[in-house]
Amino acid sequence: MKKQMKMKTIILLLHLLQIILNVANFTMAEPIYSEIFRCKKDSGTYQPNSLYKTNLVSALKSLPALTSKSVGVKPNEVTAVALCAGYLNPQDCKSCVDKTIPLLLQKCPNQKGAAAWRMKCMVKYGEYVVNNYDVWFVANEVSDAKTKDVVGLQNTLSSFVDTSVLGLYKGQPKGYDYQNLRYGSQTVYMVMQCTDDILPKDCTKCLHHIFGEIKRCCSGAIAAAILTPNCYMRYAHSDFRVL
Repeated sequence: MKKQMKMKTIILLLHLLQIILNVANFTMAEPIYSEIFRCKKDSGTYQPNSLYKTNLVSALKSLPALTSKSVGVKPNEVTAVALCAGYLNPQDCKSCVDKTIPLLLQKCPNQKGAAAWRMKCMVKYGEYVVNNYDVWFVANEVSDAKTKDVVGLQNTLSSFVDTSVLGLYKGQPKGYDYQNLRYGSQTVYMVMQCTDDILPKDCTKCLHHIFGEIKRCCSGAIAAAILTPNCYMRYAHSDFRVL
């Protein structure tokens, strides 16, 4: 009898340990918010005391109170854009953007075009164009941990993309959607968003492009993000809005 009780206790403890490890695995495997800086090499360069630099600094000072600001006239016209995750409050948005701008200028000291993703915001700048859709870089953050239900996760992400692109510009903020959906016994949290300097049709194009990247690089990963100068997508198995 004692041996049976001891065996049952061991089995119960092993079961509890497995649950704890599973929870820890999902929690610790969330993607780290990488600091991503990209200098657009084909954008040209400017001199430290040039009119372009003056216009650039002026445009950046308008962020994030304005999500997009153009200063000057060609060939020295500069457009600066800020994108904060749609779930951020104004104070956290401003803090993220304010800390990102000097780092981006330091990383790309004389390039006319550059972009940075830090934490939950993005800053980019470059020469003014009417429609600024240009996926000139793609970066990803991927968890090493994998879900056991790869097909279920893939189908859920696909459903999210299909439904989101239809209503991205119907609510506020424009070009943003966040959802949490269940598949099997798990819940996945997802967000997609576009910058406001591209057209809605290009937003849809951008989001389909990055979903293709997620399928290519991150199949089965329990958390991942694809980041570009025009749009991004992030998902995880915990609510990253509160992290």
